[in-house]
Amino acid sequence: MMVCPYDDERLLLILQVDHSRVTGWLAAHWGNDEFARPSPYAAMVLAAQEHDTGWWDWEIKPQLNDEGRPPDYIGSIKHLGLGVWLAFYRNGITRLAEQDAYAGYIISLHAEALLTQGKGLLSYMPDYTVYPEVREFLGEQQSYREALMTRLRKSPEYRDCVTDEQLWTNFKLMEIYDQMGQFICNRYPFNSTHRKNGPGPTLSGIAAPVKPGREDTVLTFDIRDERRAVVTPYPFDVDPLPVSLQGRLVPSRRYESQAEFLREYYGAERLPVSYALHSS
Repeated sequence: MMVCPYDDERLLLILQVDHSRVTGWLAAHWGNDEFARPSPYAAMVLAAQEHDTGWWDWEIKPQLNDEGRPPDYIGSIKHLGLGVWLAFYRNGITRLAEQDAYAGYIISLHAEALLTQGKGLLSYMPDYTVYPEVREFLGEQQSYREALMTRLRKSPEYRDCVTDEQLWTNFKLMEIYDQMGQFICNRYPFNSTHRKNGPGPTLSGIAAPVKPGREDTVLTFDIRDERRAVVTPYPFDVDPLPVSLQGRLVPSRRYESQAEFLREYYGAERLPVSYALHSS
């Protein structure tokens, strides 16, 4: 979960499953005269919408960190424990692939990227392949994707969407959607300068696919105030694009026990958050 300061006494917690919903919303509205819609559309929106829902396994009963505080999502692969993270991400991939093999394939690639510096796109991230458990997971996912690919190549719906070029484009789109979803969800208000980690206004410099025959381009978020940002170039089909999510307000303190924290977590006031993305 994303842990953001709200005021001097409270934290705002944004769950990864809620971040996933925002990411799916962004993917659903990606595409206009300048940017091609994702293809296959429904599978890519579903992948974006569900990419972090493996976190549900943990977020229904989250654990405190060693300091007795709710842990932020940055660095979670390590501070939650490799076994914990790998298990819930594996479950999320499998659940999604059971509903849509193409979406599951893309999220399996995304999981690999989180462990391998974005498959070369995010050199600032840790390289977790030094750990045997991670190498085992990556090998397992490669085999799983091969099985999914056998199904996809036989699918009338997806067999034209599995070229190496199309898969790489869609993987990059997934990373852009996630970077946007993080940037929007991991700060409050929108113009807060408290967070020093995670994607910045240029989404870690990842160049976004535009359309066939056009060069990829870096998007820039120019935050204007507590609720609004201008995105250049503008990739969405609605202008402005409203973005809504919900967070939980909990006391900002060291908790003496897991039970004490869960009382606050389950009973937390829900805070609606509304932003808007503009072209100018």
